Formats: sequence, structure tokens, C-alpha cells
Amino acid sequence: MSTPGGGPGLTNLKFLVVDDHAQIRSLVRTILFALGARNILDAADGGEGLKVATESEPDIVIVDWAMEPMSGIDMVKAMRQSNNDKLKYIPIIMLTGFSERGRIVAARNAGINEYLLKPISPRTLYSRVRAIIEQPRRFVKTKYYFGPDRRRGEETFNGPDKRGTGEEGAQDDMSIQMTQDEIEAEYFMPTVAGSAASAEQYVSPGIRRAQELAKKNRR
Repeated sequence: MSTPGGGPGLTNLKFLVVDDHAQIRSLVRTILFALGARNILDAADGGEGLKVATESEPDIVIVDWAMEPMSGIDMVKAMRQSNNDKLKYIPIIMLTGFSERGRIVAARNAGINEYLLKPISPRTLYSRVRAIIEQPRRFVKTKYYFGPDRRRGEETFNGPDKRGTGEEGAQDDMSIQMTQDEIEAEYFMPTVAGSAASAEQYVSPGIRRAQELAKKNRR
């Protein structure tokens, strides 16, 4: 399978897939392989995933939410709170069946880069990976939050930053279901053009190589 839309290939990227269902891990692995990825690791829960991520330093992590004993959301928080730059800056795609608005806000506040609903297709998965490569988000650190910048377009904000406090989205009704298109439009639109990684932000060699190839393909 060629990459949809002629986008960047995934050959140089190392992926970590974390899901407690072996069938899902196999499906995601198959899709990634078909898209060109050859270095794919997996784990069955957040604790194992955190261990593999620390030891193997993947370029991108794809993680489920509901797992035991450590959930995917707790794995995300542990990564973002790590003192290891090679761990805390890894781009994270949350792959889950949860489509409730409140869950999406909580995942965003934990520091994920992208949110992808199950069931997945090669095109939707690739679109999120491509967004990570071609539209990298600058990481920001505040009193309550560390993770990818969530501001959209030319939006500016002068009030107190409540990301990660639990206040943002506190009134969101967990009964409100969102589609993938709605999630992307409301919460994961690209940030300001050119808002690439800051000087202190760690970017893995695999991601840098993929970005270089993407730029060449656009010329």
C-alpha cells in the first residue's frame, strides 16, 4: 500500500502500539506495516508500554485508553511528567473507542498530540501520523500543564491557563458523543503556521528525518 495522498513514508519511524487487546495491536501493526513502517513495538498495558518506551525511545506512541493495571491516560501523564526529555516529548496518539466530549478534553489536558476513534482505517491513522510529522506542535509548560500547544490559528489567550486543572471542560456532558471530524475541528486543528519545535524541545532523529523527506516531497 502506498501512503495516502503521496505523503511522507514511515520507513524511518519507530512506533510503539499499546493496547490490551492482541487483535487491535495486530491490526494497528498490519496497517503501519502496509504504510511502510518496519520498526513496530507493542505492549499490553500502560505500565509495560511505559517500560518499553523508556528503553526503546519510539518516535511515536499509539495508546489505548482503557487498560489494566495502568491505563493509557495514566501512561500519557507519566510520560509528560518524566524528567527524561526523550520520553516526555514523544508524540502520542490516543486510539480509543471513547467518543465522549469529556474524555476528549481529559486526554487533551493529559498531553496527547492526536485523538483517534476506533474502528480505524489506514487513511485515518496515516492522517494523524502525517499531522505529527508535517504540522508539529510546539510544547508548552505552565503551572498545570505540559504538552503540545492547543491554541488554534492566530488565536491568542490572555487569561489564566486552566489546561490540566480539570476546570477546562468541567461542564462537558459525558453523554455528548463526537465524531472524528468534530474532534479534529474542535480540539486538534493545526496550530499557527510555522510554530515548529522550540530550541529546547527534543525531536527524535526518526521524526526529523521524516520531516526532511516531507519537505523534499513538497518541492
